Amino acid sequence: MNKLFNRIDHVEKIICGLLLIAIVLLVFLAALMRSFSLPIIWSVDVAQLLFAWLSMIGANLALRHSNHATVDVIFKRFSPSLQHVLRLVFNAMTLVLLTTLFIFGIELSLLNPDRTLGSTEIPYAWVTAAIPVGALLMTITIVRQSSQLVKQGSGDL
Repeated sequence: MNKLFNRIDHVEKIICGLLLIAIVLLVFLAALMRSFSLPIIWSVDVAQLLFAWLSMIGANLALRHSNHATVDVIFKRFSPSLQHVLRLVFNAMTLVLLTTLFIFGIELSLLNPDRTLGSTEIPYAWVTAAIPVGALLMTITIVRQSSQLVKQGSGDL
């Protein structure tokens, strides 16, 4: 199972890298072309789409590797067993938030099926679909981390 998650992690890193490169190149090319009075009208819309997906996949990577910003000045003063319990409580609260994001993200994606992304023919649902997909990825990550916490804590508590 760890091999599968390592492979998924690797694929997500590659996707994030490619999305970031695509955004930078697109924005650079659009600025360059605008200076020649040949604007790429759809560049901002496509960059928005790519950024939405980069944000959600990147958020899952940061969550998986515990790279989100934290303020743990008080948290570190608690005993290890209390920290352990609080991590489980915070994970449960995060699952509630992610479930809400997933449900409302799906509703948002289905809200207006005929809406297109700015000046393109791309359905706007491709932008909003990043929310439930990202929430689902983060839910899987949180459930996996919580199960590891429970396994670690079952012998300690």
